[in-house]
Amino acid sequence: MNWFTSISKGLRIDRLANVVTDSLWQANCPLCQRPADRILCKDCDRQITAYQSPEFLQKDHPITPKIPLYSWGIYDGTLKRGIAACKYENHPEIMEVIAEKIAERWKRSPDVQELTQKCKKLAVIPIPLHDSKLKSRGFNQAEILARRFCDLTAIQCAPQLLQRVKDTKAQMQTKSIQEREQNLSKAFKVPSVQVSQQTNSRSIILFDDIYTTGATIREAIATLATSKMTVCGVIVIARPQFKSQ
Repeated sequence: MNWFTSISKGLRIDRLANVVTDSLWQANCPLCQRPADRILCKDCDRQITAYQSPEFLQKDHPITPKIPLYSWGIYDGTLKRGIAACKYENHPEIMEVIAEKIAERWKRSPDVQELTQKCKKLAVIPIPLHDSKLKSRGFNQAEILARRFCDLTAIQCAPQLLQRVKDTKAQMQTKSIQEREQNLSKAFKVPSVQVSQQTNSRSIILFDDIYTTGATIREAIATLATSKMTVCGVIVIARPQFKSQ
């Protein structure tokens, strides 16, 4: 029976080694630091999902009468914390999780089906960062979000079609609508090498993380229009929930 005892001990050691290895290599949730099977722990993932907006299409707040705004969530609570952790605590992987949630909602939304019937040859353009901010942060959260979304929806992702050429200050640092507009004036450009008959035939969806006043989005739309690119929709992770007057 010595051989059986020896094998049993060996199996127990192997199982213990696997447990130790798993615990050493298992990533922690970037929001609560508890062990997570995926990027977020189940608890934080559930808390983010709790801030999903009741309606994906923001009928009360279109960009223009012809350009709808789609917002996955409400900018508050754990969702707000997750976006901040991504941008300011170096956790770009959080965008991957949120992009999956947006893609799932996109696929099952009847409002989206109406849009895709009207707009052919869709391409997604994430709102770009200026080179100095990109170098400082190390990534553009809107581009990570857009690329993952496009992977899951089979829509073309085209970040190269829009550049940020003005190092604007954060919109939260501006004090008036006029100051916001001046801050963003001529902030973007379409690289001349990217303008072609092919891009002109594309219907564009702009992608960003947060929608507040819409000044950034409107400036990007105006810039794309100068190169005859039509924006047919805007998707964001979240917008604040404004109280009705």
